[in-house]
Amino acid sequence: MRITRVRVRDFRVHRDLDLELAPGLTVIRGPNEAGKTTLQRVLEVGLFRRVTAGGAEIDALRSWDTGKDGCPVVQLDFVQEDPEGTRVGSVLKDFRGTRGTVRLDLDGQITTDPARADELLAELTGIPSEKFFRSTASVRHHEVDDLARDEGALRDRLQ
Repeated sequence: MRITRVRVRDFRVHRDLDLELAPGLTVIRGPNEAGKTTLQRVLEVGLFRRVTAGGAEIDALRSWDTGKDGCPVVQLDFVQEDPEGTRVGSVLKDFRGTRGTVRLDLDGQITTDPARADELLAELTGIPSEKFFRSTASVRHHEVDDLARDEGALRDRLQ
């Protein structure tokens, strides 16, 4: 599954973000507090967090300057390429606790059941859990310092 576009509203530092991603490896860089880690968190919750989740953790995702009605919204557009062909889709998650909604569109088939949407996303990504995603989603510069001269080892680490 390749994410082609990320749209975010009221998610921590990003009040309204629309980011189109090119094919291939995406590198996010910038100064401290620019929203790099927040963007990684957007992908985590957009792919793995049940839309009806609530509590302090979800409240902490709300934009810092939004009112009580502002809840995080994540939309991910994607392409799934496999031997059977290419599938196009998007997932829209509106995190409002027990009133949260999800809309997964996969080749025109719409799923709004949160549990079924999460099952389909797990199948599409091939990633079993949010914890697994966190352990593999980013590479920090200190993790590759020793690999700088060994292109093969660097390629293995990035895959």
